[in-house]
Amino acid sequence: MSFRDKPTAPINDELEMQQPETQQPDLLADTDERKRDSWGGKAEFLFSCISYAVGLGNVWRFPYLCYKNGGGAFLLPFLIMLLTVGIPLLYMETCFGQYSATGPITVWKASPLFTGIGWSMIIITFCGSIYYNMLIAWTMFYFWQSISSVTGDLPWTTCSSSWNTGDCVHIRTLSERNRCRRQGGFFAFALNHSCLLPNNASWVMESSDGAMRPFPGNDTPDGTALSTFYDEAATLNSTNTSLLHNFLGSVPAPKTSSDEYFHNFVLSISNGFHEMGLPKWELVLCLLASWIVVILCLIRGVKSAGKAVYFTGLFPYLVLTILLIRGLTLEGSSKGLEYFFIPNWDRLADAKVWGDAAMQVFFSLASGWGGIIALSSYNKFHNNALLDSLLVSLGDGATSIYAGMTVFCVLGYMSHVMSVPIDEVAKDGAGLAFILYPDIVTSMPVSPLWAALLFGMLLTLGFGTMIANVNTLVTSVCDNWSRHLSIGKRPFIVLCAICLLAFVCGLPCTTRGGMFVLQLLDNYSCTYSVLVVGFLELVVITWVYGADNFLDNIEEMNPFIRKSRTFWKIVWQFFSPLVLISVAIFTFTSIKPSKYGLYEFPPSADIAGWVISMLVVMPMPGVAIYKVVTLKGNMSLKQKIHSLMLPHRSWGREMGKKVRRRSRVGNEDMNGDGLPFETSQQPLTSSVLQSVSGVSNNGANIGASTDSRFLRILRGGGVNA
Repeated sequence: MSFRDKPTAPINDELEMQQPETQQPDLLADTDERKRDSWGGKAEFLFSCISYAVGLGNVWRFPYLCYKNGGGAFLLPFLIMLLTVGIPLLYMETCFGQYSATGPITVWKASPLFTGIGWSMIIITFCGSIYYNMLIAWTMFYFWQSISSVTGDLPWTTCSSSWNTGDCVHIRTLSERNRCRRQGGFFAFALNHSCLLPNNASWVMESSDGAMRPFPGNDTPDGTALSTFYDEAATLNSTNTSLLHNFLGSVPAPKTSSDEYFHNFVLSISNGFHEMGLPKWELVLCLLASWIVVILCLIRGVKSAGKAVYFTGLFPYLVLTILLIRGLTLEGSSKGLEYFFIPNWDRLADAKVWGDAAMQVFFSLASGWGGIIALSSYNKFHNNALLDSLLVSLGDGATSIYAGMTVFCVLGYMSHVMSVPIDEVAKDGAGLAFILYPDIVTSMPVSPLWAALLFGMLLTLGFGTMIANVNTLVTSVCDNWSRHLSIGKRPFIVLCAICLLAFVCGLPCTTRGGMFVLQLLDNYSCTYSVLVVGFLELVVITWVYGADNFLDNIEEMNPFIRKSRTFWKIVWQFFSPLVLISVAIFTFTSIKPSKYGLYEFPPSADIAGWVISMLVVMPMPGVAIYKVVTLKGNMSLKQKIHSLMLPHRSWGREMGKKVRRRSRVGNEDMNGDGLPFETSQQPLTSSVLQSVSGVSNNGANIGASTDSRFLRILRGGGVNA
């Protein structure tokens, strides 16, 4: 038996010379492995993973969680969860993809019965890409408006546009209202934004420049009528100024100009699911442009993606640094940093804080999405996966903290400008990105420049994640049907087809009710189902395929891992599953009806959301049943299930098989377990099974090789050695 390629490491020369030079059938090689692309260098893989992990959530989700859960006290459970859960899960997925050199579907040749896990990962990634690119489309719309307003005012700074209502106020007006309240007065939006002070017979109006000036109540006819009542109110103390509200009538809560711009103009948001409306052409164009950018970045597969990630991985840090430096110079920034870093240690006793920390780590690193498996499948076989996992995990955590510093600097500034506590300013999600951020840049000098930088940074963060998501989809499809789709320009056709399908599926998000659709997808397609998929992935790899077998594979790639085998086995088999179970319990027990703002979704919407979640996880039992039913051979149900748990004969890339051959002991005719060498490379037929484990399968052909690793599975009486 000959090796088809020259070994990458020295082997026994005598053994190599004694092997007959016969060409073996290409059953053991990974399908089409010779045509598989690879990263141009280690840096490309690292930047790809960092761009994938560091996304919009690091900027608009983590800072809010940090504030909500005790400021600096939240950093401790976050870092603990990152080290004990984030790094192990990321390392496991990196090794899984690197060893197999295949995508999230084909990688489950390790245990074919559970191939449905890979299909669920693909559905999660596809659904996530639909709504994630809609967020990028909104960001692109804001970015275009920012660079178009370089010589003028930003469009969300005014209350005189066609989309504004009578409740619209400028951010400076809210600042004056808060100053009025601190003086014990009543700020009347209905009376030209006037401040009525109960301590004298005068009322105060807002001037055109946003400052406050005294305006005697008796100087005008309108003021005379008001001052008659106001003189009576002036005898009351400041706690009774609410009587003025009763006299003037109920006034709706004011909305900032940026709030109305986002909801009334950008979204043209409706009153609910019953008013979906037609797609907005501006958003359709932005969504189309977003998908075109993704296609251009992946036009040459990982070759072009590897170059694009240098920009998507570095530019956000440049902008964050610029914004941080600018934020530190703003008045009130120190107050924001105090909220961010000074811990409230009492919150550590709250289980919700630890649950939020674990969820943030789990979702930030995108465990269970399949992206890391796909990205690492393009690595070289002996790449140091542990070092990469450490760098990516710690880089993601450091970016979250760095972004938190930047965000809280400007939150402190807004708190100072508006004269309110930070808890009235802090928001998360779309409210932070498309309402608060525009308010912040509006109050800065040369605001269009800062707006362009801000939304340019959000664009690159979003595209970094989207490139990895779509690459995962393309990799999975091409690997699963590699004989037909991995040739010539066919991967590009697959890329265009996937992006076109996702674009069409995303069109409902461009309608007037699109925000509600997006919230539903976010809540159900990529939250509860991801926890289920991630947990089953961990269990199958460490308990079904076997932690020892998996660590054997890692040793073939990185021999130095031998010293820490026990540690990783304990973490993967016991600690990480317990943490994921805890996160799942925390998540499912805190489920609330979906809502956006004050609008509560109808029960039918939540039912539709649960249907989406079920559709995401259905491939796992569905594919397992299909494989059992279609497995040929006269075997019992138990034998079929057992055989499908064993690795397929083509599991692992050819490099891994060479390493296993070189590690065998004995002469050229015997493998490490004392079986004839030629027998050890045969499929597991009934005679082979019976000889090694005493199990007869009536002649069925079971897809697994009987080298030393697989023999340990059989002799152990089960699939977990």
